[in-house]
Amino acid sequence: MRITVIGESNIDVSVMPQGDTRQGGCTPAHISFHHGGVARNIAHNLKQLGHEVRLMTVFGSDAFAERLISDCKSIGLDLSLSMVFEQEKSPVFLSFNDASGNMQSALSDIKLNDRMDLDWVKGQMDGINGSDIVMADTLLSVDAIAWLIDHCTSPLYIDAVSPKRALRIAEALQKSEKKGFFALKCNLAEAQSLTGLNEPFEASKSLNDNGIKAIYLTLGEKGAIFSSASESQHFPALPAQTVNATGSGDAFFAGVIHGNAIGLSGKETVAFGLEMAKTALEVEGPVAQRH
Repeated sequence: MRITVIGESNIDVSVMPQGDTRQGGCTPAHISFHHGGVARNIAHNLKQLGHEVRLMTVFGSDAFAERLISDCKSIGLDLSLSMVFEQEKSPVFLSFNDASGNMQSALSDIKLNDRMDLDWVKGQMDGINGSDIVMADTLLSVDAIAWLIDHCTSPLYIDAVSPKRALRIAEALQKSEKKGFFALKCNLAEAQSLTGLNEPFEASKSLNDNGIKAIYLTLGEKGAIFSSASESQHFPALPAQTVNATGSGDAFFAGVIHGNAIGLSGKETVAFGLEMAKTALEVEGPVAQRH
């Protein structure tokens, strides 16, 4: 499949303290650097699964950007729809993780993502619509997301990214004419942000009722839910020896997209997504290397 993935690429800095940070002074820690970003991670996973993948993102002009671009090219990602902005700084995501690899807090410097606006998307629609599948994250502006909903001719998949960013989906649906798209991946906090509902099946059905055909709602250690207008089902998570949780949701969504691309049913794609998430949980970086 020819898949276009639109959204953020960044540098991930993961910090795992090796002592008690409450004591003050300098605490020993395991610190690692990775190429990340929701869209970049999904693109990377899909490329490893054998698809022809274009990553449409924005790059700064610093050393981090040089590393990101070089890495994307080495993976085999097509960057023909991406743009470099001179005198701009690359987005950086800094996470503080516990000994089990679960994120406890995070900081980000992502000003460059403001460039992913309506004009940026409109200028690339011919290329975007040359795809079999399109995936976008919510680092895009509300107007850009609304434009994709209305003008993307391929099945559109959207990743909610975070509870705050998820609200851009609701705003975009209000602005759009179509009032709906093919698939949404969100976790429970993001679904609650979008619907105001705490029960995952109720939140999923509410999202279906609001124009989204397929909902993939992840529940961490409790697995995931698939929901459509005609069915809904819970799937347990696979046991995993967690090293780092960052990127597991991206791997899950890549697995879902791949499953749909090869003709699996909505429910069947969840099993593949959960297997991808398990593999990602058990490595230090955001993307597991597949051979």
